[in-house]
Amino acid sequence: MTKNTTADILNAINRAESVLVCGHIRPDGDCISSALAVRRICEKLGKIADAVCDCDKPQSFGFLPDYEFFCAPRLKKYDLFIAVDCANEKRLGNYVAFLQSADFSINIDHHPTNDGYCKINRIVPDACSTCAVLYDLFKDEGLIDERVATLLYTGLSTDTGHFMHSNTDDTVFNIAAELCRLGVNVGKINHDIYCNKSLQRIKLTARVIDGIRLYKDGQVALMVIGLDDLAACGCASEDTEGLIDYASSITGVKVSVAMCEQQGGLFRVSFRSVEADVAAAAGAFGGGGHKLAAGCVINGNRYDVEEKVIAAASAAIDKLP
Repeated sequence: MTKNTTADILNAINRAESVLVCGHIRPDGDCISSALAVRRICEKLGKIADAVCDCDKPQSFGFLPDYEFFCAPRLKKYDLFIAVDCANEKRLGNYVAFLQSADFSINIDHHPTNDGYCKINRIVPDACSTCAVLYDLFKDEGLIDERVATLLYTGLSTDTGHFMHSNTDDTVFNIAAELCRLGVNVGKINHDIYCNKSLQRIKLTARVIDGIRLYKDGQVALMVIGLDDLAACGCASEDTEGLIDYASSITGVKVSVAMCEQQGGLFRVSFRSVEADVAAAAGAFGGGGHKLAAGCVINGNRYDVEEKVIAAASAAIDKLP
């Protein structure tokens, strides 16, 4: 593993002619914004640069600057591969082949479980988001224009739950203030992120909220989003992003769990808490993440999976002092 300073990263970018920036499968706001921000920075440095994730193009973030450049790779091989917000190679999906064929690689992330799989690894577990890591890297290089600032603000906001999660501190607000000075239209971007929802998404939200169930004397909240729910509302899996916050907001709930059914008998499971270690709960099923926000994928019968995740959430609560 080589050094991970800003100079090392910029030198690696400057040596390359082509760059592929890749986020994780099932990307969230921080992931997509990070990928597009790094793509634009590389382009400003004169490079051929593409931003990708192994997923259908997420329409819910179609308002982002340079969204049209979030597309399939234009080249068969790139000189430099940059992974953003991606804790391990598996989370790159099919694009891991581009990592393996690239001449050099950079890994920029904030997940404490990141295993440092690239030649340069800039991992900052204390950062609230990968966009915050990117701001720290490039704030003094004259590379953060209005578009990049808007992208970084989006990742900062979404990964802190609009500045409501416990990872929000003075550093987060200082970064947000500096990004605003660089031209972020806060009112517009906040509306685009949190208020600009389709009628189908609103119907899915109502349906899922109506099905929330409580366990362990009201300390565990479970919501299940089945393929039938998505079909009935005309939604896709990406429309489930953020729904778990409704379960987390219930008085008395210490751990919230969202199960989203996938094709092939798989369930994408998200855990959230304000105090319990849910990373350990997700880790029991081969997943991971942050202490208070983690996820995993479980294969099995719906009701068996429900029992397992409820037991894991309850165990996390039992470990609280």
